[in-house]
Amino acid sequence: SSFSRLLLRNYRIATATNAVLSQNIKSYHRSTCNNISSTEQHSLSNGSLRHKLCSGQPTLGVVTGFHNDTDHVETLGLLGYDFLWADAEHSTANASTVANLILAAERRGMPTLVRIGYGYQNVIGHSQKFLVAGAQGIIFPQCECADDVHKIVDAVKFPPIGKRGLAGERWNAWGLGGPNNGGGGGGDATLADCVRTSNNNSIVGIIVESRRGIDALDEILSVEHVDFVFVAPTDLSSDMGLHGQIRHPDVVDMVDKAGQRIRAAGVSSGMLALNGDDYVKYRQLGFQVMVGVAQTMFVEGARGLKCRAEDYESSGEK
Repeated sequence: SSFSRLLLRNYRIATATNAVLSQNIKSYHRSTCNNISSTEQHSLSNGSLRHKLCSGQPTLGVVTGFHNDTDHVETLGLLGYDFLWADAEHSTANASTVANLILAAERRGMPTLVRIGYGYQNVIGHSQKFLVAGAQGIIFPQCECADDVHKIVDAVKFPPIGKRGLAGERWNAWGLGGPNNGGGGGGDATLADCVRTSNNNSIVGIIVESRRGIDALDEILSVEHVDFVFVAPTDLSSDMGLHGQIRHPDVVDMVDKAGQRIRAAGVSSGMLALNGDDYVKYRQLGFQVMVGVAQTMFVEGARGLKCRAEDYESSGEK
């Protein structure tokens, strides 16, 4: 009957339409996954920071504890700093607040390394939260033995190098793939590609900040996969009974000798630069990884303007 023919015609149209829609959805999905642009790629997919560290090139970062403000992070990225050092030791930051800093840094093409707090028995579990948030690496404070280094390598690296747990997370675009997320070739990146990239590009930083840590440098430097060792002058000065005197000749001498030993082992050495003079001084001594402090930058800028204003108002310049 004509009614049956109409039903059959409508069924065929619906079937054909569904087939077209299904094909379009599949094509869109492939296009979306395969066309994640370079600006949408996590910094971990780019090994440039680790390459600079491993090759001993000068590298400049900024440590920040201003974990509730992201504008200054974007500003630092726009100014061209090599990395953000998000401080979860000397601040009240946690993985959630640091995640916001990481997103701001990634927006401006700047990788983030997180200094975790010291004394956590479960180093892997504690570090994992910041890696899940998108950190490219972890900086381990108060390192005093090879066992400390093994713990942080286990936390940052996936098997067979370490013991880091694997899941779809920010650093691997939650498993969406993309041609630049893995081995650098075309097509969808598998989680295996992402793991390979992470193990190649993730960063392990170590801080020595006591005489015991400096005495243990040989065993610390014997552990593989350490990208840089930072000599922290403030805690070192405290350990030497010279609290806060980071420019005391004895402190500077110990920092200098530690840096020489670190570089002799083929590892980049790091040091604090509270101002331009500090940067020049320690670069001339051979340190490659220099780190400024966001709070100091703010204080010095604010103080400079205030002092100049007061000088002007109390003088006869008007």
